Amino acid sequence: MEVRINIPKPIDFSPSTALSAATHFGLSLKASIILLRWPVVLICSYLLLFPSGEYLSAIILNTFVVLFVISNVVINFLDDSWFTSWSFYYPLVIADTIVLTLSLIINGAADTEFYLTFFLVILASCIVDDARLRAAVAVLATIIYATLLFISPRILRPEEFLRLPFLFVVSLFYGYFTQFIRMEKAHRERAEFTSRARKEALDIVSHELRTPLNLIGGFAQVLKDRSLGEVNAKQEEALSKILRQSDNLLSTVNSVLDMARIEAGELSVALQEIKLADFFQGLRVYYDASLGKPVSMRWLIPSELPTIRSDIAKLTIVLQNLINNAIKFTDHGQIEISARHFAEKKSVEIEVKDSGIGIPKEALPVIFEKFRQADNSSTRNYGGVGLGLHIVKAFTEALGGSVAVASQPGKGSTFTLSLPV
Repeated sequence: MEVRINIPKPIDFSPSTALSAATHFGLSLKASIILLRWPVVLICSYLLLFPSGEYLSAIILNTFVVLFVISNVVINFLDDSWFTSWSFYYPLVIADTIVLTLSLIINGAADTEFYLTFFLVILASCIVDDARLRAAVAVLATIIYATLLFISPRILRPEEFLRLPFLFVVSLFYGYFTQFIRMEKAHRERAEFTSRARKEALDIVSHELRTPLNLIGGFAQVLKDRSLGEVNAKQEEALSKILRQSDNLLSTVNSVLDMARIEAGELSVALQEIKLADFFQGLRVYYDASLGKPVSMRWLIPSELPTIRSDIAKLTIVLQNLINNAIKFTDHGQIEISARHFAEKKSVEIEVKDSGIGIPKEALPVIFEKFRQADNSSTRNYGGVGLGLHIVKAFTEALGGSVAVASQPGKGSTFTLSLPV
């Protein structure tokens, strides 16, 4: 039974989008958030320190105020990456909203008109898109409430004057985060539109490129097999070159299309039962023919390998990329493909080991990046665009596994694939 699992590309809150919003303050994103919270922290602290009734003991209120102030100091030490994710913003805004409301309740001096103005300002901040209009609404609400407050016949308490900047701070705070939400939504919609357009383009390119390449390879193979008549030695050699180059071009096209799917978030995994012993037996057929150079292939595949649930197509692409690389970069010697089952770790390790040119130590950290090769000056002799290992890593991680490499220049390379059972 096949189970298909989509692996969507995560659309997180884009740092560039967040930073563009932060430029309204002429500050970094992190600094602007901290600056926004300080008026909220100070106003809430003042309201909590001067309660009108005995809601909570003084020691509890004082402790809470200290912790609230410390919270804005602590976030200053968080990594900047925290400030580009909504998994951080949502809890922060919700928590601050609760503290704002509770501070008004505990202070107890606010009347019904103030609560109504308070929530209307929050509502206006969330609805109004233009920052200047939001500020105008906040100022207007403050002026109207101040007028009503001063013409009131009752005696005013000192803490009641704090309500006036309170409304403006609330408008600024919620308006800023509302703008973030709008920008994130627009960014998500653009990303989804781009993803759909890219998928359609991939389908077209896949058909328009692969079809003629398959036809070229197919007709060349028919001619080489003498199905359409005899061919001489030179013609057979030319046909072999056509087949080899069409295979190389098809491999490059497939790599580019696979990378584009990864970038577009169109990667999916079709899980099915795979008997590894049978799988390797089928994979081995691809490499039964002569390699055209003094290189031998050795397959160390135990018959008692377990059955795993994985995507057979992606697993095939991963191992073919690793084996093809080993063949490409090995001029003489041996290529060894082995597999081991680790029952205690519930995993299978597959090794592709060669005796080729090897990889310099300084190049090892970057060989899985796209369009990166160990040594452009030397690997040009071997061809390729530097996508194979990038696809290997992406597909392996999609299958729930990992890939590692060990290599020494002139002594060969060993790629180890670890997959869960």
